[in-house]
Amino acid sequence: MRNFVLTSESVTPGHPDKLCDQISDAVVDAVLTGDPAARVTAECAVATGVLFLSVRSDTEAGVDPAAIARRIVAEAGTGPPAGRPPTVMLDLARPSGGHGGPGTGTMTTAFGHACDHTPEHLAYPIWAAHRLTRAIEAARRDGRLPWLGEDSQAQVAVAFEDRRPVALRAIAVTTATPEPPPEAEARAALIGQVIEPALSDAPVRLARDSRIVLHVVAGTGGPAAHAGLTGRKLSDDSYGGFARQGASALSGKDPGRVERLAACAARQLARCLVAAGLAREAEVQLSYLAGDRRPASVELDTFGSGAAPDAALSARLAEVFDLELGALDERLGLRHLPAARGGRFFRDLASFGQMGRDDLTPPWEDVTLAGRI
Repeated sequence: MRNFVLTSESVTPGHPDKLCDQISDAVVDAVLTGDPAARVTAECAVATGVLFLSVRSDTEAGVDPAAIARRIVAEAGTGPPAGRPPTVMLDLARPSGGHGGPGTGTMTTAFGHACDHTPEHLAYPIWAAHRLTRAIEAARRDGRLPWLGEDSQAQVAVAFEDRRPVALRAIAVTTATPEPPPEAEARAALIGQVIEPALSDAPVRLARDSRIVLHVVAGTGGPAAHAGLTGRKLSDDSYGGFARQGASALSGKDPGRVERLAACAARQLARCLVAAGLAREAEVQLSYLAGDRRPASVELDTFGSGAAPDAALSARLAEVFDLELGALDERLGLRHLPAARGGRFFRDLASFGQMGRDDLTPPWEDVTLAGRI
C-alpha cells in the first residue's frame, strides 16, 4: 500500500484490557525483582467485581499476586461500586521445564518497525493516539477536566501518500463519566486543553477540515461496563496497525519468552537502521524455529526507501547484531531491569505502548549501534 487512510487507537490505563496488562506485567516485575532468572507468565481477566489471575512461575520468591491486582485496580480508580476491591480468583502453578534462560521450545516470527515520521521513529498514527491518551489521563488526574473518565480511548485517522503522513483526517475521543458536561462545553475543553496541546509539535497538524468527534458515555466505564483481558490491545502495544505484528501478546511474560525478546530485538534493529539514515522506513522480521537459538531468517522491507538493496541491508544487520537468543538476553538485559528500577519496569510499558518509549529508555530503543551498520 502506498496511498491510504489508516486509523490507530490508544486507551488510557483504566481501560479493562490495559488494566489486565498492567496487572500481568506488575506480577512479572515482582517475580523478576526477587529472582531475575525466574520464568513467569501471568494472564488476567476482569469483569464487574471479579478478577481472575493465572500465574505460572518457577520461583519461590515471596510474591502476592492478589495484592498486586487489588492495588493496581485501586490506583486506576476503576474498581467496583462503593470502593470495594474486586474478588480475586487465583490460579497458581509451576511451569514445566528448566529454570532460567530464553526458551526455545516454541517457534515464533516477530516484527519490528521504525520510520522517520516522529522523533521516536514511531508511525505517526499510533504516536498521535498515545499523545492524546497521555494528555487525557493528565487532564483527568490533575483536575483540569475532572469529568474525563478513567476508561478513555483516542482514535486517530491519518491520510498517507507514498507511505508518508500528509493529513490528519479525524480524531475520535471516547470517555465514560457519571456526570457528563454539556456537549459544547466538553468539546471546547477537550480541543483546547487536550487535543491542541498534545499535537502542538506534531509533524502533521490539525487542519480546518480535520474532523473531531467526542463520545461521552454516561456511566462509570471500566470493568463494570466491559470485560478486559491481557494481551488484547496488541496493536496499541506495537505499531497501531501501520506495520505487521507477531501473533502473541507481549504483556505478562518474562523476557525469556522468545516472542517478547524477539519483538524487542526486531524493533531495535529497525530503529537503528532508520537512525543510521539508511532507510526512511524499515520493517524487520525475525523467525526462530523450535529448538534453534539463532533465527532461521532475518528479513527486511524498507518499502523502497533504503540506501541499498533490502537483502544487503538485512545481511548487514545480521553481521552487526548477534541474534542468538542467549546473546540477545545478555545484551538487552531485560530480566534485570525490574530490580534495577525499583521493582517496576514492565508495568510502565503496559500503558501508552511498548515501542517508541523513549521516556522509559528501554534497551530496545537504544540506537548506539546504528553507526556500525
